[in-house]
Amino acid sequence: MFSVSKLSRDAMPLMRQAYLRISPTVMPVRHLNLHEYQSKDLMNEYGINTQKFKLVTSADGAADVASSLNVPEYVIKAQVHAGGRGKGTLSSGLKGGVHLTRDPKVAEDLTRQMLGYNIFTQQTPPEGVTVKSVMIAQALDIAHESYFAILMDRGFGGPVLVASPQGGMDIEAVAEETPELIYKQAVDISKGLAPADVMDLVEKMGFTDDKSKAEAADQIARLYKLFIDVDATQVEINPFGKDTDGNVIEIRCHLAH
Repeated sequence: MFSVSKLSRDAMPLMRQAYLRISPTVMPVRHLNLHEYQSKDLMNEYGINTQKFKLVTSADGAADVASSLNVPEYVIKAQVHAGGRGKGTLSSGLKGGVHLTRDPKVAEDLTRQMLGYNIFTQQTPPEGVTVKSVMIAQALDIAHESYFAILMDRGFGGPVLVASPQGGMDIEAVAEETPELIYKQAVDISKGLAPADVMDLVEKMGFTDDKSKAEAADQIARLYKLFIDVDATQVEINPFGKDTDGNVIEIRCHLAH
């Protein structure tokens, strides 16, 4: 099992801030010091759908690593504990710590301009953060983006599922501007998930066909098992999406303990 013992006090995800406005009894959390690729590794252990990816710590051979994914397009991401990578700058002169390309050689060139250099974003210290690893992943065509989280609520005395059809964006803005689009469902921890409650949330998240509804419900069940097994206080997926082939996939994950 992947270790979940390393903790940091990075800025809390926006949804927890928004949820605090709705329910002040949500338990305080410290955030796991997990890179994006580590979160994906953990989710994969639970059969949770993520895109293909490989981690590199050297630019040499990165083109071969990209080619080995056997996908038409790649997303190259600097792995640092800071948000806003896409709009950041690197000391190499590269603009942005997230790039798309269809060319493995370009993927290697981008990796070379990230590794060993400092990235500067709104969430980094003035001196920036050194990029020590880069994730080369499958780029996805997303047809629908929703939001899903599980939070431990001490007022209720157990987990609460939080969902919205508005994913892939600033979820705090959704809470402020259209709070009616955020749905909550408490879970009796002694009984576990109620399938009818999960399906109700899935439909409110915007999944309409039988295949995607069943797959989304299965993914939520797996996320709940992960949440319980690692004794988490938060698991947040944004976006919780469906690709153009109709597959439900979790794009980005935050875990807290």
